[in-house]
Amino acid sequence: MIPKADVHLHQEWSPRLDRVLARRAGRAPFDWSAWRGDLLAVVPPGMARLQRLSQVFPAPAAADDDEAFVERVADTLRESAEGGSIYTEVRFGNDLVLRPGFMELFRRAEGLVRAEHPVFYAEAIAAVAMYAEPERLAAVLDGCAARAADGLGGVDLLYVPYATEANWRQGALVVEQAAEAGLGVTVHAGEFSTANIAAVAQLDGVSRIGHATQAWRDPWLLDLLAERAVTVECCLSCNVFLGAVTRLGDHPLRRFREHGIKVALGTDNPVQIGTTIGEEYAAAAQLGLSEAALLDLTRAGVRAGFTSGERRAELLAYLDAYANASAPVSSRL
Repeated sequence: MIPKADVHLHQEWSPRLDRVLARRAGRAPFDWSAWRGDLLAVVPPGMARLQRLSQVFPAPAAADDDEAFVERVADTLRESAEGGSIYTEVRFGNDLVLRPGFMELFRRAEGLVRAEHPVFYAEAIAAVAMYAEPERLAAVLDGCAARAADGLGGVDLLYVPYATEANWRQGALVVEQAAEAGLGVTVHAGEFSTANIAAVAQLDGVSRIGHATQAWRDPWLLDLLAERAVTVECCLSCNVFLGAVTRLGDHPLRRFREHGIKVALGTDNPVQIGTTIGEEYAAAAQLGLSEAALLDLTRAGVRAGFTSGERRAELLAYLDAYANASAPVSSRL
């Protein structure tokens, strides 16, 4: 099995918590397959589907105590490791990151999965809503900076309006504050339009962009992403499901790589979308990527990962050993 990396994975707190509660109660979890069918039949592609994605909560927040939190995060990480990931980042909302003992609970979950998959590391990322009230945003950023010492890996910035140009004056200050705290910075941009890609790519401190799917429409944007050495987090199944591209064959992943842009893969919302990191790599293979190219995606994810130098070095050494192994290369997805 090709070693993989998932650098764009949302916590999906309610869907994951529902799985935990369903196991405890011996019942079936929420039927996301039926939900997906209804969504595709009723909601037009684009922002409307994205908005609907975040409006279904099968499990209540009140049930998310510390033990449930550890169990649902372990569920997330275990699924990723079982799909072949050796490095996974999970994005948590503001309230979760500010939770007392957040990083300790996250490491407990990671430890449970590492006991089963020793060649596996995970990091936590804070999803920062840039549209929050100034006082709330300041509190979140202060909390993220404080948790950097405990191992918080980075921040994922999300502006609204998402598909139209935003004012990045405040964003530049947030990026600067996060970078000073030692946090990596990625930004959601360019999923449904070219808006914000250029502004984000030119911010010092931003090393990754989530999606940037529409950058293929503008050669200058492709040049900019390559020149700035920004890693693009491609979420193939999600981009197709939400309508950022019409079909898998239209996805610009290969075009990005051919243009010298660094690319890594992510599952985005795997429970709701119905995918795994293994399926994302299989989709990349369908786009014509060889095993060597798929390994390059993993290397790009690890190199761009918001993790420690020690962990990164260990994972890159593992990838080198895998690449140099004499085992046959067929059928290892």
